[in-house]
Amino acid sequence: MKIHKLTWVLLIGLLLLSSCSAKQPDVYLSAQSATVFSVENGKMLYEKNADKVMPIASLTKLMTAFLVLEAVDNKKLSWDEQLDLVRLNDPSAVSLYAITKKRTWSVRDLYSAMLVMSANDAAETLGDRLDGANFPQKMNNAAKKMGLSNKTKFVSASGLDVDGKMAVSTTKDLFLLSSKLISTHSEVLKTTAKSSIITEEGAKLESTNDLIGAIQGLDGLKTGFTDEAGYCFIGTAERNGKRVISIVLNADTAEKRFKDTEKLMKVGF
Repeated sequence: MKIHKLTWVLLIGLLLLSSCSAKQPDVYLSAQSATVFSVENGKMLYEKNADKVMPIASLTKLMTAFLVLEAVDNKKLSWDEQLDLVRLNDPSAVSLYAITKKRTWSVRDLYSAMLVMSANDAAETLGDRLDGANFPQKMNNAAKKMGLSNKTKFVSASGLDVDGKMAVSTTKDLFLLSSKLISTHSEVLKTTAKSSIITEEGAKLESTNDLIGAIQGLDGLKTGFTDEAGYCFIGTAERNGKRVISIVLNADTAEKRFKDTEKLMKVGF
């Protein structure tokens, strides 16, 4: 589905004015904040604390993916370029190196590992390549250009905390980010729809998205977790030409974030 520039401006306007009907479905969710939207018209079909500022953890990586795809399109980055992995300060964070013990990767593999297995070092390496220490500011500038509110703040390419600061956003803003990513770079769904990937070096990386193949038409999008953010997930699915995006922030467990998503998808379709 393509969203042209004028339609995108209208979508932002509709979202800013949108609110759910008082008769919205009665849905019990574990998540502290959640929404489901129709992409065609930006209508919010269900909301729970949609404007509440929440930590978003690895959902951050969707902005990094957007900027990578923009750089590739603008010939500022090549999929075949080889990069050495950035070393993470947190040894417990999910990393490509911890699984493979391989230090040098192509941009394509780093991009895929970032989205599929949520590799933090892959995301940080891509961010470092694009704008070094200034990459978080590049992310925030892009957010403003997309029409996201000033409630959204990025602090790192991966979503990991930096000096005690966390990436934060709202479900409304995350819908704008997700729909912009999908509408301008629909090829991202070819990666996020995979339950696993095989890198160019032959390493198999499993997806963190347990709903692939479990929900009709679901082809993305991104999980997230930190102790502060809880279990987060942005899901998207398309059926009969209709696409919806669901957002779950701060669910109690990984299983509950996916259960919440299943409920939201039923509302959406």
